[in-house]
Amino acid sequence: MRRKDFLRTAGLGVAGFSLIQKSGKRDYDKLIRPKKLNKGDTVALTAPAGIVYDESEFDRMKRVLESFGLNVVFGEFVKERFGYLAGTDRERARDLNRFFADPEIDGIVAVRGGWGCARILPYLDFEMIKENPKIYCGFSDNTTLHMAFLHRSNLISFHGPNGTSDWTDLTKQSFKSVLMDGDKAEFHSESEVEIVFPGIVEGRLMGGNLSILTTTLGTDIQPDTKEAILFVEDIGEPVYKIDRMLVHLKQAGVLDNLNGFIFGRCAICPDPSDSHFTLKEILQQHIRPLGIPAVMGMDISHDPDNFTIPQGVMARFDADQKYLKLLESAVQS
Repeated sequence: MRRKDFLRTAGLGVAGFSLIQKSGKRDYDKLIRPKKLNKGDTVALTAPAGIVYDESEFDRMKRVLESFGLNVVFGEFVKERFGYLAGTDRERARDLNRFFADPEIDGIVAVRGGWGCARILPYLDFEMIKENPKIYCGFSDNTTLHMAFLHRSNLISFHGPNGTSDWTDLTKQSFKSVLMDGDKAEFHSESEVEIVFPGIVEGRLMGGNLSILTTTLGTDIQPDTKEAILFVEDIGEPVYKIDRMLVHLKQAGVLDNLNGFIFGRCAICPDPSDSHFTLKEILQQHIRPLGIPAVMGMDISHDPDNFTIPQGVMARFDADQKYLKLLESAVQS
């Protein structure tokens, strides 16, 4: 797309949305792999949801991405404030539409999550995004965008670090391996991983923040988890709320016909008292009876270490050896 054309395209969210057929089922043979990032490419930092309150964070995230040899630009509205949101819904959507349409932008990283991604969906041009595929990386509230890109644009996006993430060595290595090297990456957690149910399985990766996934139920971006390896994580939630959300997923049919299940970690989640269930006990009650390989404790989380996991890509999951391996590259050369 020529540069003069992208300016006309960048604000057409409502028109583009009307072209999308509402369906929870995907034709995975038609999934679109974005181009990998190379040194010298330009990455845009955008704020689709909450505010970055400490503005020194912008300098830090810029330095981190530049350490990969990437050029960095910021969205026009990335520092805006509209209540607890980084600008109005239309402003946040405008930045995202613009970056997808701009041929000089090679990838997009969300500065943070929080809340607000669902509010911009009506203003995103998913047909234009489909025609201009590029890497989108983020987690937490960005789970909404991952499901929307997958179901409305057939685009593989990446559950991985936000700009404000800690960018540990493990986080950086995973980001580079998946998005720049195009590896069929293996994910081995350095933290303790517990087996919920043993076994080895293959399936399509799908998931994100458990609280946000639950909000997609009953919408056209509800995940199609048939034969999927579902991965989830959360932050600050007591066990009874995790219990409630898993029951919600179960009753909505999301846990039916899964091939595998990974609970990353529940960061800053309160410890139960002796009279209450642990997270592992809840997983044993809801996930173990499914009879599918399942673990808890992998580095998919709000904690400092966070793998970059592509949505919709085939992978092998070995619960016995506690690792995950991509069976195909998630990006094009």
